[in-house]
Amino acid sequence: MLYGRSDEISVIDRLLADCRTGRSGCLLITGEPGVGKTALMEYAASAADGLRVVRGTAIESEAHLPFAGLHLLLRPALDRTDALPAPQARALRGAFGLAPAEPGDRMLVGLAVLSLLAEFADGGPVLCLVDDAQWLDRASAEALLFAARRIDAEGTALIITARTGFEAPGLAHLPLTGLDAPAAAGLLAEHAATLSPADRYRVLAAAQGNPLALLELPVALATGRPVATGQDLPMTDAVRAAFLDRVRRLPEPSRNLLLVAAAEDTGDRDVVLRAAAPLGCRPTDLVPAETAGLLQVDSRTVRFRHPLVRSAVYQAAPVSLRLVVHTALAEALHRPEDADRRAWHHAVVATGPDEQVAAELEGTARRAVERSGYAAAAAAYERAAQLTESGPDRARRLVLAAE
Repeated sequence: MLYGRSDEISVIDRLLADCRTGRSGCLLITGEPGVGKTALMEYAASAADGLRVVRGTAIESEAHLPFAGLHLLLRPALDRTDALPAPQARALRGAFGLAPAEPGDRMLVGLAVLSLLAEFADGGPVLCLVDDAQWLDRASAEALLFAARRIDAEGTALIITARTGFEAPGLAHLPLTGLDAPAAAGLLAEHAATLSPADRYRVLAAAQGNPLALLELPVALATGRPVATGQDLPMTDAVRAAFLDRVRRLPEPSRNLLLVAAAEDTGDRDVVLRAAAPLGCRPTDLVPAETAGLLQVDSRTVRFRHPLVRSAVYQAAPVSLRLVVHTALAEALHRPEDADRRAWHHAVVATGPDEQVAAELEGTARRAVERSGYAAAAAAYERAAQLTESGPDRARRLVLAAE
């Protein structure tokens, strides 16, 4: 059962129904990692009664090989190549290394794809599924989209999925967003019925409707250590990999700046930039991360597009680099009103008893009590006790944490 996707399923059902009557159509489905693009494609495959299905998944490691993606998709139909017009057949064989390539074949390859799909559909309507199109090599993408914009009465339905940012002008576009609150709660209840109410709330808040996160975060919670209030939820490898993909493609200064922003949880742009400067980062290093859709930046704040991007960036960083970043943030928070945030960054860096940091945290706890922030006060007292040598002060702080 696909929660919260009734509208999207209706679009796919109409496309398949048209295909069965001989009308062709294309649909591009885009969205962030884990949002459910492949699940909709699987639905299309399962609902394709009476249609022949050909499918291909673009592979990142082959993105530099011309026509590799197209070859994966069209392999089941290549035995029909002889039926194509001779120039198109030569161009297609040349593209796939089955014959010498000739200059000016790119447009002919696109026409050959269109003709081959029509020829293949002559034996009955066809559903073509192309997953992860963002990894298509450029030549394959150009040929496939050329054909997609021109299919009409061949009895071919083409569904392409890709991450947000994939451009396909002229194709019907179905952008996916996260599930709404009722659908997200339903999916979580079905797959993680034993979660405590507190953990259920935290997973829903962190996932923001992302189905992959809703399925994987409870798994990480069940297999990991208890997570204190205010700490990031642990991630499985699947979630981390999905959200880190674009991060790894950034220049190193931009990746370091992302880590600073991940460690500075208020999103204060000036603090982030001050702390990142000693790491060799400049304000212009925000641009690649913003262009990649990882950050939203304005005159005052730096915000992650999705909270799980922030968590993934932070959890994937080496501990040694995290400590450097927290030290830089503590130094950047120099105003008196920054005392509480500064104390917590010092506390992250501390690896053993440190009375100065413990005293800072105790001051933070007292100020939290004055604001009726009792949970925050308890956390500060507890961490202060951990950084205190055995003795009366440690016992006192532990008692205050328990009150």
